Amino acid sequence: MKLGLSAASYRWICYPWLRYDRPEYRLSERRIPYFCSVQPPADLQPPIDWILARVEVHGLASVYMESGWLEDEEGAAAFRAKLEERGLQLLAGTEVNLAASAQGWGAETYKSEESSAWGPRYDLGREGSGWRGGSCYAQVIRAMELAAAAGARIFNLVHGEPGLHNRFTKDPPLGAQLENIIRNMQSLLPVAEALGLVLTNESHMDYRVADYLQVLETIDSPWLRHTFDFANSIGVVEDPLEAVRAIAPYTVATHIKDMYVQPTTTMGEPAFYHAPIGSGVVPIEQMLDVLQTSVPNPEELHHYVEVCTLPQYDAEEWLEESLNWLRTSCTRFWS
Repeated sequence: MKLGLSAASYRWICYPWLRYDRPEYRLSERRIPYFCSVQPPADLQPPIDWILARVEVHGLASVYMESGWLEDEEGAAAFRAKLEERGLQLLAGTEVNLAASAQGWGAETYKSEESSAWGPRYDLGREGSGWRGGSCYAQVIRAMELAAAAGARIFNLVHGEPGLHNRFTKDPPLGAQLENIIRNMQSLLPVAEALGLVLTNESHMDYRVADYLQVLETIDSPWLRHTFDFANSIGVVEDPLEAVRAIAPYTVATHIKDMYVQPTTTMGEPAFYHAPIGSGVVPIEQMLDVLQTSVPNPEELHHYVEVCTLPQYDAEEWLEESLNWLRTSCTRFWS
């Protein structure tokens, strides 16, 4: 198994809409970092070269990022050349309302010989997915085209409207939401096959891994698999160790992170905190054991380190601490 980097580890430093050095951030209620040992990118353009430099600094094998950052086929081809020159792999992805109704999703016929380059555009000035124009379906197709042009072979789909639809909302009920997800993901599979992309879903503190397992088993396609997140199950009241045991046979990539859980507080409510890997409560080593023995091809499984540092802390320090723990306490897993 191999270690890669998720761009989300540096979200408060390099995401153009979240950067702590923007006036909008400094006028918000968010805390200013006490210290930051890595400087943000020099401009507000897509931070793909900046992220690539961090991958090299930390000696990692791959990178996970939003494919909309590639902008167009020319940008995707240039990034692919940089990856190939360095011997790195790309896991690309995007966010979309996976639980959208049929009307909201807007599926249409896709012709592999035609590009949707004229369609949706990714806007770095927006929060969230950043896509403008077109239906949900058209936005995902455009993101998939850019990912394929950059050399990605796996494409991760994250539910982009967790505040609107999640397993705890009632309108529509969970069963209807999962039916929507199944229909919407099925509509993408012919395009995935045409582009040579394996699609994955991911539990993103919106639905349980068990919910996405139901989607996988219902669709039953080799072009749909799972990106497993080590800690997100906690946010939807699901045991992460039980989750990985269930989903491992479908897992082709992971986001490896840790969290600390405080079962109750003085307010009478539990709390969850992101933490450097190895300092939280997620049973990382046990879960790696499960994946090592249960995924179809463990030698090619990339674990994208996603240390979700809070903005008031030093993201580089948390990442270095996490990588050091993984490389010393879990040495036997890495090839």
